[in-house]
Amino acid sequence: MNKLKTITIVLIISMLFPLLLYGEIQKPVAQFAFGKTTYQEGEPIEVIESSYSPSGLKIVKKEWKIIIDGKQKTSSNAKSLMNNIKQGEYTLYLRVKDVNGVWSDFIGKKVKITVPKPFILKTFTTEKSTYAIGEKIQFIYEYDNPNDINLKSQRWRYRNLTTNGYLTSGKPNYLKKPGKYEITLEMQDEWGNWSNKKTCYITIGQEEIVRNGYYLFNKGRQGDLIEGYIDKDYNTFDEALKVEVQDIPGTLIMSNSPESVPSSGILYRDTSSGKGIMTVHHKNATGLPKKLVILATSKETTDITLTISNEAILGPHSNILKTGQSSVNQYFKGKANKDYVIKPGETVCVYDSSLKKAWENGEIISGLFDFNSTGKVTWTVVIMDEKSDLNNVSKLQVLPRDNHVRGTFNIIERKYVVDVSGIKDPAKLVVGREKEEWLEGVDALTGETIRNQGNYGLPITIQVKNTEDMGVILNARGGAYLGAVKWNKTKVFNVPDEEILSSKKLAALIGKIPQGEGAEIVYTLPNGSSAPVLFGFIPSSLWK
Repeated sequence: MNKLKTITIVLIISMLFPLLLYGEIQKPVAQFAFGKTTYQEGEPIEVIESSYSPSGLKIVKKEWKIIIDGKQKTSSNAKSLMNNIKQGEYTLYLRVKDVNGVWSDFIGKKVKITVPKPFILKTFTTEKSTYAIGEKIQFIYEYDNPNDINLKSQRWRYRNLTTNGYLTSGKPNYLKKPGKYEITLEMQDEWGNWSNKKTCYITIGQEEIVRNGYYLFNKGRQGDLIEGYIDKDYNTFDEALKVEVQDIPGTLIMSNSPESVPSSGILYRDTSSGKGIMTVHHKNATGLPKKLVILATSKETTDITLTISNEAILGPHSNILKTGQSSVNQYFKGKANKDYVIKPGETVCVYDSSLKKAWENGEIISGLFDFNSTGKVTWTVVIMDEKSDLNNVSKLQVLPRDNHVRGTFNIIERKYVVDVSGIKDPAKLVVGREKEEWLEGVDALTGETIRNQGNYGLPITIQVKNTEDMGVILNARGGAYLGAVKWNKTKVFNVPDEEILSSKKLAALIGKIPQGEGAEIVYTLPNGSSAPVLFGFIPSSLWK
């Protein structure tokens, strides 16, 4: 009995201790902030919630509320309340409950929703006013993108005015009947806002073009979309049988993890010497303006020279696919060298995004460059406050990796020699498909073995041998794709040069290789796009 009394007294004291210590039960604290104070109508609203209990208790419930048009709405999720809010100023409230059932006080934060700024179509016309039946129509249009965000969709409409035909949906890449046509275009941004509408007029004559390989490979432009030629999955092509592969050694450093960066910190660090490639791809998810810097520190006892070439790191931008495409295009076109003479132990900054503009929340920085050093250099890729001094890098912690790739690999170029001489059926070379193709390296921050899935940052040279005229196409196999290639060492063009490759029956024209001349194609997987890709080779005997 005495033991039972003792236990009861201990329990009562333990329950009353917080009251004796603090005088009252400590309420949890509701806390949140908006990513910014003003948003446009349709723009995703970021709510950063950081509620807590002073007693360290678990928060088990959240109640958000907002008043819209005089009506109060509540939810356990802020995002559901903030969807599709019209112009105006609003106050969002939050309270939270801890595991003991104690509610916090409500806290309110104001946010302003302003008039949307959609794409503005400035011009919309065609390369010429008259086309033949079946001829590729080359549209030319310019538009402003006030928010620098992705194009979500396009709304095309056309009708034959001569026959008073029905209004038809879809982009008329070519037309099958003669007459005068009215064509309209609208564009939708990723926030769902539509641009103004523009209209142009063309005439389709009586001449008819057969859309076979002779037309596509002789008259088409490199980068053009190819549709309506082969109505089947390009993966049905035969595997190219005569293929030789050679890898060129060097150091490929990839910083892509965490891809969405939650806070300031060190993204990647490793040491190299000699030739190499640096590739980075990160999104600011901190809720605050930041900057990305890349530092190089000498690990030698004498002066060394570091050369940066073909620098093509772009951003900050919101358009991920287009940024990846543009960076590859710029990398292939090349850029003047920058030479740094680094003293023993000295650190130089070879890239600082804040020299362009602040890295705002939700934006990405992406791209690559070549480097060559005469001694050992330690590379450090860092995200930090926009105004922070570089001396503060030493105070930052390494950020943990997510499911994306960071690592160091020992190959900087892969060469394929593809002999398609004498083939009787279309052949294919699929790049980045097999696990065995992916570069194997090491995460220098953890020591773990890493696979570069798709081989981002790796330039791939494809040397083609042929004995008859050969058409070459590219087909995306892994999903949405925007890229660029270099053709025969001189010409660089986007693939595709319009829209996005995503359908397995849709391809883009790489080029025509004249009989016996061969060709060289340089490709690399753009950041933001997906692997694998298929290069198809179609001999002229099959062009009809």
